Amino acid sequence: MTEPTPRQVLYALVAGGFFVVVLALIVGAGVTGVVQISWTAAMAVLWLILATWSAFNWRQTGRVLLFSIGLFLFWAVVTVLIANS
Repeated sequence: MTEPTPRQVLYALVAGGFFVVVLALIVGAGVTGVVQISWTAAMAVLWLILATWSAFNWRQTGRVLLFSIGLFLFWAVVTVLIANS
């Protein structure tokens, strides 16, 4: 196995930051009652799956960043839609 490049490490850290922020948002929205507990649980399961996959495949920077940013956007859009209904 080759040594990771600085860019791979940086992108993995950025993706990890997105995962941490999304987890905080998921928990925060669930605790404050902005969304139902079922949505919080579903997002927690999805977060766990994507974060676990990303942890094992962190050198695939394109996919890892896509999953972390995509999860954030998906959570934001659907949470706004659910909270306003």
